[in-house]
Amino acid sequence: MAATNALLLLASCGRDPLSEIIETRLQLGTTVTITILHADEALARSAIGAAFNEIERIERLMSSYDESSEIWRLNNVGVIDSDPDIVHVLERARHFYQISDGAFDITVQPLLELFDVSFSQKGRSPSHSEIEDVLEKGGFDRIKITDDRIYLPEGMKITLGGIAKGYAIDCSVAVLQGRGVEHGLVNAGGDMRSIGSKGGMPWTVALQSPRDRQDYIAVLLLEDSAVATSGDYERFFDPEKKFHHIIDPRTGYSATELMSVTIVAETALEADALATAVFVSGASQGMELVESLENVEALVITAEGNVLTSTGLNYSVPDSR
Repeated sequence: MAATNALLLLASCGRDPLSEIIETRLQLGTTVTITILHADEALARSAIGAAFNEIERIERLMSSYDESSEIWRLNNVGVIDSDPDIVHVLERARHFYQISDGAFDITVQPLLELFDVSFSQKGRSPSHSEIEDVLEKGGFDRIKITDDRIYLPEGMKITLGGIAKGYAIDCSVAVLQGRGVEHGLVNAGGDMRSIGSKGGMPWTVALQSPRDRQDYIAVLLLEDSAVATSGDYERFFDPEKKFHHIIDPRTGYSATELMSVTIVAETALEADALATAVFVSGASQGMELVESLENVEALVITAEGNVLTSTGLNYSVPDSR
């Protein structure tokens, strides 16, 4: 059920005052909140509803767990008709796979399943030989995309968990902009994209500490940009929290050099994918990748708790720090 609120009024340079209108729903496995500033509340709510519908459409299309989704069918049948949204996301995933030297690889799904089954049924991590057997079946280069079909080789499955949320956010933003929204924010569990400004000022995003959720590392300033975070605290396979879900597809084991990676980019898809790619790559290679890209910035927290930032990151440090 959607939670709705109309909050404050903002002056707008001779125009009608803008209401801040917020709606929240459970989508994408998290809480999604859409905030827009608009002079017409009815039009604003209509735009927000359409944006939520677009998120639902992408989620139904790209979920690995929904048996009615195209990605579930691809994983279990091995072939689907080409869908323009899926082809676009796969081609973007190919790009990030290539520029990250394989650190971002959507064919990691069988490894995730291996760890899940091993801990839930055997009470232990997979053996080295079990991991090696699964690794042999992976690799983005083995996916075949034609004009009318998408094919996976036998034994391969994909997950769009590191890129589809960002794409869904971007698609919802496109819907809002298509309906005339000039100022807004789509926030899907901390991954977000802004439209314009908030009352003439950038949207502010506080980054929580990965080890103390009451503490804040930095405050990011967003304007027509997106942010996404990947961290080792999000999901674990074992009670001791030694094996988390961000697996290096090149080794088959959880990446351990970093605690978290936050990426600021022009689109949520790019921020989403690069957050995973940099986390797997580690501090040195990951930051080198970020610095090589235009309009991409990063804040990285190492396993030792050191905070590293890219050269152009627009942020501030909370006064309490």
